[in-house]
Amino acid sequence: MPNPASSIFIVGMLSLSPWLLAQGDLGSIDGVVSDPDRAIVSGAPIQVKNVQTGAIYKAASSSTGNYTLGQLPPGTYDLFVVMPSFATYRKPGVVIQAGQKLRLDIQLEDTGALNTLGDGRAFFNDIRGVHEVPSGPAPRTPDGKPDFSAVWHAMRDADPDAEIAAEKPPAMPWAAALAKKRTESNGKDSPGVRCLPTSVQLMSLFWLNKVVQTPTLLLIISEGAVPAVRQIFLDGRGHPPDLDPTWLGYSTGKWEGDTLVVDTIGFNDKAWIAPGNFPHTEKLRMITRIRRPDLGHLEFETTYEDPETFTKPWAVRQVADLAPGEEIWEYICNENNQDAEHMVGK
Repeated sequence: MPNPASSIFIVGMLSLSPWLLAQGDLGSIDGVVSDPDRAIVSGAPIQVKNVQTGAIYKAASSSTGNYTLGQLPPGTYDLFVVMPSFATYRKPGVVIQAGQKLRLDIQLEDTGALNTLGDGRAFFNDIRGVHEVPSGPAPRTPDGKPDFSAVWHAMRDADPDAEIAAEKPPAMPWAAALAKKRTESNGKDSPGVRCLPTSVQLMSLFWLNKVVQTPTLLLIISEGAVPAVRQIFLDGRGHPPDLDPTWLGYSTGKWEGDTLVVDTIGFNDKAWIAPGNFPHTEKLRMITRIRRPDLGHLEFETTYEDPETFTKPWAVRQVADLAPGEEIWEYICNENNQDAEHMVGK
């Protein structure tokens, strides 16, 4: 007489076999994260994206610098580490075979500041990192609009996924090649090195920003920017028909519910687009949607449209944290500016 318990065991094993085989097919990536001096880096967010499926897997380095990305199906992955205190690390095309345990140590590189005292990793982590902010609803103006008026930290990427997406815009070959060259040269030819406007974004990526909102005009004052003031006209005017190209263009805004939609045209071709150090032409149009979802955050979704630079519109999401108790200070870039002669790059 057959043993019922044995029969149940055999049936159970047969039903589990595909699952066990599937588990055996899964691979992993592990290693140690270090800085340019080979000191360990803890808390580094490591992320891989499966090229075939788009699935994303994440891990963080431990206090000893070790990390493990487990349960990875066979396939090809792009690996990223996005930390404000280091240059973004990218390793595309990492192949994981069935059941493979891949060892991959990661050595992060410094930003163009090369960890200079007072302008290094701690500085960038402070200004580009996530800040503690007070909670509560967004304040409103007497006419019921969200009030953006406040001092804000530098814009940062909304999340690592946003920065990763921003690193691969639909750029034409000439624009992609120039951006790559600029990045590999540590941005030593950036206009900002010579005290010229660095980027076309509405708010600074490195310094404090002060927003002053009125019913007919929004002013953005950026510490460290040249010029320091952006004007966004809210009085219903359109763009002038014959604009002379300028570094920052001409901005008008209109409200769509609680979102301010800013339309900027009239750029010259001299400033850069960050992130990514991308160029643009005088045909650039920049549409920025600004929201204040709560007391502590100001959100930006910027879409770049330039038919001579990009094959289709390119959208980037960023956020600024409230900076209570802070104020804008005077910044005179061209006073004893010695950056240009000391910049290091290819």
